[in-house]
Amino acid sequence: MVNIEEIKRRANEKGLSFAALERKADLGNGVIGGWKAAAPRLDSVQKVAAVLECTVDDLLRKEAV
Repeated sequence: MVNIEEIKRRANEKGLSFAALERKADLGNGVIGGWKAAAPRLDSVQKVAAVLECTVDDLLRKEAV
C-alpha cells in the first residue's frame, strides 16, 4: 500500500501541493487522494516517485514488524 503521508511530506519538501504533483506527474486531478481507497497503478506511483526524486519503495507503507 502507498504511504500517502510520505508522499505528502516529500511533496511539501519540494513546495508542491497534491494538485501540482499530479500535474507534474501527468496524472489526473484527485488521483493521489484516491489512493486512500483503492490501490494505485504501478506506473502512476512510478511517475510520482520520479517527480519526487525517490524510489517507489520509498513511497510504500512501512509496517512495523
